[in-house]
Amino acid sequence: MSEDRPVYDLLPAVHRNRDAELGHPLRALLEPVEEELRRLREDIDGLYDNWFVETCAEWVLPYLGDLLGVEPVAASPDGAAPRRAFIANTLRHRRRKGTPATLEQLAQDITGLPAKVVEYFQLLGTTQHVNHPRLGNLRTPDLRDTGRLQLLGTPFDQVARTADVRHVDRGRGRYNLGAVGLHLWRLSSHPYTDVDARAVDAAAGRWTFDPAGRDLPLFTRPRGGPTRETEIPAPLHRLTLHQHMEQLVSGPDPVFRIHLPAPHRLIAADLSEWTRPPATTDGPPWVAVDPLLGRFTLPPGMEPDRVRVDFNQGSPGDIGAGPYDRRATLGTALSAAGTPWPDTVDWQIGVRRNHAQDPSEPSDGRVVATLGEAVRAWNTRPHRAPGQTGVIVVMDSATYHEDLTGEHGIEIPPGNRLLLVAAHWPSGLTPRPPDTPASAPGPFAAAGPRPHLVGSLEVVAPGGRAARPGELVLDGLSVEGELTARPGDLDSLVVADCTLTGQLLATDNPRLTVRLIRTVCAGVSLRRALPSLLLSDSILREGVDAAPATVEIEACTILGTTRARTLTANNSILRGDIQVSEGEEGGEGYLRYSYAPLKSNVSRRYRCHPADPAAAARVAPSFTSVLQGAPGFCRLTADGPSEIAAGAEDGGELGAFHFLHQPWWMADLTAQLDHYLRFGLEAGVFFADPTDPTDAFLEGQQ
Repeated sequence: MSEDRPVYDLLPAVHRNRDAELGHPLRALLEPVEEELRRLREDIDGLYDNWFVETCAEWVLPYLGDLLGVEPVAASPDGAAPRRAFIANTLRHRRRKGTPATLEQLAQDITGLPAKVVEYFQLLGTTQHVNHPRLGNLRTPDLRDTGRLQLLGTPFDQVARTADVRHVDRGRGRYNLGAVGLHLWRLSSHPYTDVDARAVDAAAGRWTFDPAGRDLPLFTRPRGGPTRETEIPAPLHRLTLHQHMEQLVSGPDPVFRIHLPAPHRLIAADLSEWTRPPATTDGPPWVAVDPLLGRFTLPPGMEPDRVRVDFNQGSPGDIGAGPYDRRATLGTALSAAGTPWPDTVDWQIGVRRNHAQDPSEPSDGRVVATLGEAVRAWNTRPHRAPGQTGVIVVMDSATYHEDLTGEHGIEIPPGNRLLLVAAHWPSGLTPRPPDTPASAPGPFAAAGPRPHLVGSLEVVAPGGRAARPGELVLDGLSVEGELTARPGDLDSLVVADCTLTGQLLATDNPRLTVRLIRTVCAGVSLRRALPSLLLSDSILREGVDAAPATVEIEACTILGTTRARTLTANNSILRGDIQVSEGEEGGEGYLRYSYAPLKSNVSRRYRCHPADPAAAARVAPSFTSVLQGAPGFCRLTADGPSEIAAGAEDGGELGAFHFLHQPWWMADLTAQLDHYLRFGLEAGVFFADPTDPTDAFLEGQQ
């Protein structure tokens, strides 16, 4: 029997012709047989795939690991299987065990983070034998070598030290006989392409890489293994840029690029005072760049209206607007209202700022140049019936200076749904048949673009009831302003993977449910007749003011005050005061596995921190940075209390970055290190998180 043909096609043609004359009763009879045959084939194909670690199912990984004698990893509460890469490379690691390269690869397989091993016993300042001198291991450093001195205290530090007899595996000592340090970088470096730089003062030549005008450090772009300081996800220092300018900014993959109409040359500079580069007559003009502050200045006489830049920016995790893959989170956002979205939409339009300047792109209404045009097209579409679904796809990382409020805001008719998403729309500019409607939907991928809206955004739902809820979903947008739900009958407002520098405001929507998913927001303020607010994996800087609402919080970090009618919180950090109107004894709501002040008036607390007044001074969350937009914004420090770092219900960390599961893979890594160290060595794991170089400067500016 041929395996690539259905059972029915294998019958003689005379029987198939006779069956067609009778209305295909034989084909209907054989359909269950063919279905079972397809399942059998899929099962056989799956068995073949399960022979290989690269293609096997997740449940097969423990069995393959058992064949290799790999100890099961039990750090996660559900006994999750070891990492696929760890099992795949087990034999390779065992053949090279004891070498720094193997330890680095082992750490990367288990944690997914860049790693560098430092053999600290090689850096001890000891008396040397004349027959075996180590010329680079001098007791006193060369004070004229500024490049080497800049690396002091980093994993790339090569200055010799005296012995430290404390144990490195407890994180206290480093420079000792038998001490090995394994350094991990928790921050990731995301590439931003074709972004509109922010003109702080165009006439004075002052610009920032960040489209919101913030002073944020530029990051290096990881290139292979972290063998040098320019190959790790870390802030780019001025001296490093000066010394490696040609390497970092030339070639097909530079760490940053400034698109100017005229040729230019780059120099590294300290632009804390916005110093302009001098004018030159012996070549292209100079452009001064300060990578620590994310600023650049143009020479006198160069005053472009618009400057586009490419750069890398650091992030502790995939929260807020960014170029990372957001498709999984978008799927959660679209199903948040309880009613699944249809596979096809009724209306779709694309937005690209350069569309009006590019004559090669079609001008049939499928792509427009501004968000206002797209919103107006949605509000004024000719066929408006309940149950319609629309999509606005923003296809670039440009800055849109628009005020989408009042009559220019988004309107959600009864039973209608609209998705406003930053995404690639590959088929959006392809030719289509002449009889196809101009708003014909096409596929899109929620990854890549990160548009920035300078202005506020309003949504209103006119009165009326429908079988399907009226809903607005925002995904992947950076909004420098407020998001407001005006009085009306909006049923659902979902904000996923967005960054709002202003507040989310809503009032007089009796059935409205507001959901924030992996979003960074200044705060949420809900007024009058609002039933519920649902927060998950999000960061709120100013807090929640939702006195009339039921608030449910899952794995969030809230720095300000939280006000609610009833409050339910899990695995979260609520650093400010908590005021709950129905939080007295016997009332609704509770706090579980969370950090909250002891004076909170919630009705029940279960395994929360601090547990008593004596522990309040010691058990408190500490963050790498509390400045919004900083690379370590609301990321727990590595030396914080264990009650916060591993105090969640599943043993994970509290707060918005709970989904990263750091305590799990840390336990996995430390459990495996002894199997790959040489005899007599002990290893310590350290986080090479840099302190944000802009924190002190920005605090002085605020």
